[in-house]
Amino acid sequence: MDTQAILDALNDACPDHTFDAQAIPIDETVIEVPVICLKRVVACLGSGFSISHLSTITGQDTGTELELLYHFWSKGGLTLRVVLPYDDARIDSLTAVIPGADFYERELAEMLGVRLEGHPRSGLTEAEGFEHFLLPEDWRPGRPPLRKKQPPKENES
Repeated sequence: MDTQAILDALNDACPDHTFDAQAIPIDETVIEVPVICLKRVVACLGSGFSISHLSTITGQDTGTELELLYHFWSKGGLTLRVVLPYDDARIDSLTAVIPGADFYERELAEMLGVRLEGHPRSGLTEAEGFEHFLLPEDWRPGRPPLRKKQPPKENES
């Protein structure tokens, strides 16, 4: 994988931002991507480098923000790291570029409360009434289980 060529193409695709890569000693490269550029960056990887195998999307609550990791594979690992603000966790859906992202995005929506703009399931938030994907049907809306900070229950102050 030609990391420098990828960085040059990403800088062309999203000229208002600068991209840097970090090599990890297990044949993995991590590139931090601004949330506004994710969809363009993924499209650029697919069209310019034939990198379209999305292995998974993982996410974690750091306590102050949500970190999403988009794991790709093409003769080595390439991970795109996106950071979302804790109180406004929304990002464009990748399903128009990579239809297989649906499964992983539904998991992010349900487990971390990430709002996916432009997803075929219209918004994907419990408040909008999407059907449960991994959680039981009686799971209380608005309480994503992987969030460290939960809103108070109705009888709590």
